[in-house]
Amino acid sequence: MCFSPHANDTRTLAVASLQVRHSRTCPLYPWTPFAKATKRHGCRCTPLYHVATRQGGTLTRQPVGHNRKEAERALDARRGDIARDTYRVVENIRFDEWADQWIASLRAAGRKESTVTQYEITLKYAKDRFKSANVRDIRPADVSRLLEGIARKPRTRKKVTQSTLAKHLRQLGSCLGAAVSEGYASENPVSRLHSTRRPKVSKSAPAYFTDSELSRLWPELADQPVYAYLCKIALATGMRSGELAALRWSDVSLLTNEVRVSRTYVAGAGETSTKSGKARTIDLSPQAAALFEEWFTASGGDGLVFEKETGGYLDSAYVLRRVLYPAMKQAGVPRQGEHGRNRTFHSFRHTFARITLENGAEITWVKEQLGHQSINLTVDTYGRWGRTAQKKQAERLAGAFPV
Repeated sequence: MCFSPHANDTRTLAVASLQVRHSRTCPLYPWTPFAKATKRHGCRCTPLYHVATRQGGTLTRQPVGHNRKEAERALDARRGDIARDTYRVVENIRFDEWADQWIASLRAAGRKESTVTQYEITLKYAKDRFKSANVRDIRPADVSRLLEGIARKPRTRKKVTQSTLAKHLRQLGSCLGAAVSEGYASENPVSRLHSTRRPKVSKSAPAYFTDSELSRLWPELADQPVYAYLCKIALATGMRSGELAALRWSDVSLLTNEVRVSRTYVAGAGETSTKSGKARTIDLSPQAAALFEEWFTASGGDGLVFEKETGGYLDSAYVLRRVLYPAMKQAGVPRQGEHGRNRTFHSFRHTFARITLENGAEITWVKEQLGHQSINLTVDTYGRWGRTAQKKQAERLAGAFPV
C-alpha cells in the first residue's frame, strides 16, 4: 500500500490492483479479481483487464487490454506512480460533454471561427462513435475504429482521402490532449495509436501553372479586368485568395512597394486573422508593383482592392468555378498539373514559389513572403522547380563529371 497527498496536505490512502471485466456470456460476468480470471475458475471469454485504483472514496478502473503480462506491467507502473506521488485520480466526464466544453473554450479563447468549425466537424464524427463513453476509457482501438467509420461512411459523395483522415486525427488528438491536461484522462489514445493504424499521407505535389500555360490564360481573362488583375497579382505576390479578398488599398504602399497582410476573408464568417494568425509584410517585385499601380488607376484606388461589381467581397468559390475554370478551358490549360495534382486558384501561389525559386530567390525569403510558419512546408510542398527548369539545371552540368 502507498500514500499520495492531496493539495490540502492530508494523506489519502491509494491502492492499486487488477480487476477483470468478463463478457456477458461468461459465467464470471461482470467483474472478478485478476487471480480468478482463469479457465480454472470458470472463465469462458477473453476478459478485459483493468488497473483499479481506489483513493479515498473514489474507485477508478482503467482498461489495459487483454494480455495478462501487459496488465501486470501496467499495474507495476501505476504502483510506481503512487509511490512517487505522481498519481492523481482521473476525473470522470463523458466524451460528448467534454467535446462541447472544449469547443466552447476555443471560442472563448478567440480562435478563428473557421478553425473551430473544422474541429466541430471532427468531434461530430467522434461523438457519433464514442457516444456517452467516458473520456478516460477511450482507447487507441476506439480511435482506429473511428477513422475506419469516417472512411467508410463519408458525409459527402467525395472520397475521404488519407490527408482528410490525418486532419481528423490531429484535431481529435488536440481535443483529447487537452482532456489529459484537465485531468480527465491519464494519456492521449491518439498519441498511442500505432503507425500501422495511422493514415498514410504522401507529400503534396505542387500544382503550379507553367509559363506557357499562363501566356495562354491571360488573354481569356482580358475582358474581366477585376479578375485578370486578381489572378496576376496572386501570381506576383503569392497571396491567398482570402487575403486578396480582404485586402484594402490602405494596406498597399506604392511608395515603399510593400503590402501589409493582416486579414483574410472567409465566406459566411467574414474577415478574420490570417491562416497563421500573424500579420506579414510582402515585398513587391517591380512587376507586382506595376500591376498594383495599373489597377489603382483603373479601379479608383479606394476601399477594397478587389470587389464585386455590385460591391462587397469577392467569393473564392465563384472566382474558381465561374471565372478561372472556364478561362482555363478556353485557353486549353488542363485541370491537372505537371505533377498530377489538380489546379485551383491556390495554384497561383504555387506558381509564385516556383518562379521565385527558379530565379534564385532564397528559400527563407520565399517562406516569409508566403507566410509559412515552418520552412519545411515551403520546401516540401512549394519548393519544387518546373520540369523545364529542372532539365535546364541538368544541362548546365554538361562536362562537370570526370567520367
